Amino acid sequence: MVEFLKCQNLIQVMFKKCGVAISLGIMLGGNPTAIGENSISKSDSNIFNKSNKTEIDVLKISIGGIKMRMKEKDIIEKLGKPKSRTIKYDNVCYVAYLTTWKYDGLEIGGISQSNDFSKSQVHIIKASSSRYSTEKNVKVGDSMRKAQKAYSTSKFNSEMGKDENYLTYPNAAFGGLMFIGDKQMIIKEISLSDASC
Repeated sequence: MVEFLKCQNLIQVMFKKCGVAISLGIMLGGNPTAIGENSISKSDSNIFNKSNKTEIDVLKISIGGIKMRMKEKDIIEKLGKPKSRTIKYDNVCYVAYLTTWKYDGLEIGGISQSNDFSKSQVHIIKASSSRYSTEKNVKVGDSMRKAQKAYSTSKFNSEMGKDENYLTYPNAAFGGLMFIGDKQMIIKEISLSDASC
């Protein structure tokens, strides 16, 4: 029983620490919609279901001017000093130091093998404010349709939930670009991650 409780606690900690990256990986792995298929609107099959779609390259995507693998100096140069900055060791999922830089409506996660903020490289970005658009000018408050058109050359999954809708552009490492929309298909959150643990 003790071993079971330890295992259960370990799983709970893992899910809390990995947040968006794990939910993206699970959603992509368990989504019945085929990659490149559009369940948001069947009328758009000629526009969005092209056979030449490619996997999204997260290194070419930015949110608020921030890209994967940037370091702290690059983040501060683009956005100024964060409201908060924390670093902690994760021995469950990444087995590395995780840095979090928080701004109003933007959270940036970094990863490093050392306990040094300056060496941490961006591996996840989450925006909940319209101040931070993607490199294709898609932002919180826009329609999911705009995101779909902006990234129409990439393979995607879509899933409609009871209260939220998801549009994801996965990469091979179970990371990728994800738009979360409300019932009216308005984007309320954008996240980008290079990989899921």
